[in-house]
Amino acid sequence: MRDGQVEFDAFYDMERAALVRFVMYLGCADADTAEDIAHTAFTRAVAAWATIRFPKAWLRKVAQNEYLRYCQAAARETPLDPAAGEDGGPGLSAAMALDHQAGLREVLVTALGELPLKQRQVMAWHWDGFSDAEIAGQLGDSEVAVRKNRSRAMKNLRRHLKRAGRDAI
Repeated sequence: MRDGQVEFDAFYDMERAALVRFVMYLGCADADTAEDIAHTAFTRAVAAWATIRFPKAWLRKVAQNEYLRYCQAAARETPLDPAAGEDGGPGLSAAMALDHQAGLREVLVTALGELPLKQRQVMAWHWDGFSDAEIAGQLGDSEVAVRKNRSRAMKNLRRHLKRAGRDAI
């Protein structure tokens, strides 16, 4: 390991909650599933710790891939519902799991669940502090595509918030 278990433990303590939130922002995972996905990502990280150059991005990439596998499995097990997200995933369940705060956060997460998958991914990475170039590298898109998806997502989120009677983001 790079500087040993102490470094990994500190990284885990610092990133666990943020990674769970990141997975939930992606859209179809409830809080328990997001915790499981985060745990899987950290398990893989500890095994590869000495070789990981950018741990925060690496961890999110692994979690994103696990999330996509989870959504594909959930879509196979659950018949499509008219209220489901555009990608066929369960859609809005993440909104109900996020810390049950009334108000803007719940409305925002609900709105995220209605976005296409690529827009959810871009927003999750963006809100986690990654640049357009970093997001493009992780998602295999161009920076232009990332900016366009973020712009469309923001427009859709503003529209949703307006319908919900909330101030625009």
